[in-house]
Amino acid sequence: MRVRTMAEEDVQAVEAISAVSPEAAQWGLSAYRMLLAEPARGRVLVGEQERSVVGFLCFRMLGTEAEVLNLAVLPLFRRRGVGSQMLEQAMREVSASGATRLFLEVRKSNVPAIRLYERHGFAAAGTRPGYYKDPPDDAVVLARDLRAASDAERD
Repeated sequence: MRVRTMAEEDVQAVEAISAVSPEAAQWGLSAYRMLLAEPARGRVLVGEQERSVVGFLCFRMLGTEAEVLNLAVLPLFRRRGVGSQMLEQAMREVSASGATRLFLEVRKSNVPAIRLYERHGFAAAGTRPGYYKDPPDDAVVLARDLRAASDAERD
């Protein structure tokens, strides 16, 4: 498994992964293409297994903060470390770009995702009642301080 930046030829695979992942934000092809065309708005990493895209993670920088916008893995490849590897790569990239905190929202009902994020040092920072519409759900806001990880890597 390798993690790399999404290319134009990956856009349809990313959208297809999103389509079979109802817990992920449902963006159209144009949203992913916009991130390719305007990297200042955000980036997309893909997890690739045997030359096939099996997962993706979208993130953006906001000054010294960063935000995970969307993450999904094909159902067949879940719980195999794909999400972890993409998340670790995103944390390295945003930290190297000067971010000190990384945020995200996750469905309150998405316990496997919450556990994934907690294993990577994220902690609850708040809730957004009624944040998700289809199906309705609250969002849990999670945050991770990236300074501790950067300090540990330098030691």
